[in-house]
Amino acid sequence: MLRAAVVGLAVALVPAAAVASAVQQWRRAAPLPLPRTEVAVAVLGKEIVVVGGYLADGATSPRVDAYAPARNTWRRLPDLPLAVNHSVAAGHGGRLYVVGGYGGNGERLRSAFAFANGRWSSLPALPEPRAAAGAAIVGNKLYVVGGVGTGSPRLAQRGLAFDLQRRRWSTIPGPTPREHLAVTSAAGRVYAIAGRTAGLDTNLAHTEVYRPGSKGWTRLPPVPGARGGTAAAAVGTTIVSAGGEAPGGTIATVYGLNTRTRRWRRLPDLPTPRHGLGLSAFGGRVYAIGGGPRPGLFVSGANEVLALR
Repeated sequence: MLRAAVVGLAVALVPAAAVASAVQQWRRAAPLPLPRTEVAVAVLGKEIVVVGGYLADGATSPRVDAYAPARNTWRRLPDLPLAVNHSVAAGHGGRLYVVGGYGGNGERLRSAFAFANGRWSSLPALPEPRAAAGAAIVGNKLYVVGGVGTGSPRLAQRGLAFDLQRRRWSTIPGPTPREHLAVTSAAGRVYAIAGRTAGLDTNLAHTEVYRPGSKGWTRLPPVPGARGGTAAAAVGTTIVSAGGEAPGGTIATVYGLNTRTRRWRRLPDLPTPRHGLGLSAFGGRVYAIGGGPRPGLFVSGANEVLALR
């Protein structure tokens, strides 16, 4: 179920001139050791972890790398038990959760894993396969929304919630069905941003928010530029939307949504436009890692960081 927000659907956009005083410019950090795209990225403790993805030769990788922003260095972590691309990841309570995705043969996965104390363990499988979705944690639950499910219709119609304490899956209402969307959480709510319904010419600008326990999603002003294969992360009351691909190429434009005013503002463009990237917030900054610099199977090791004041 989708409810229209009182603010309406017109895009509220702060002029670009106001951005310079609010943020710095992107800067480059130590690159991802093994370039890849369609990765899953999340914060675990004092590190940002990059899981799986496609390699330049099209192979799907189980590789896991961890980046320490304080030292600007990478280290290798144990591989995921299976190779995945288009999976989702989220960190909470000293554990990293990796869910779903496509396997090396293109199969949609129901697998779920947790990483803690240097080792991976299996979790109860998802109720249904899910790939090219988004994930976020609110309270003690991991929410997986959007993406490609199984059967007909192809796009997932409902969301999934995993209780981290009881280790049980349940279903929740889904946002507008779509894949290759961006999902993040802020102030106890889950946000679903952009995505697409099929090919690159079906990109959406939808922005929707879900309060856990409610009967449906509320539609917010759309992100100013439609995008699929995109990423998002929250820094305080700002949700950053970055990256994506369209028929004309990869997308450089970056926007920030103020969750209090529900207004979008333009942020500095990505130096390396990419799709299939990961975006994580750490220490008042967002890190854009990996992805494809051109539509299709291309890979990048770019690691670029933007500080928000």
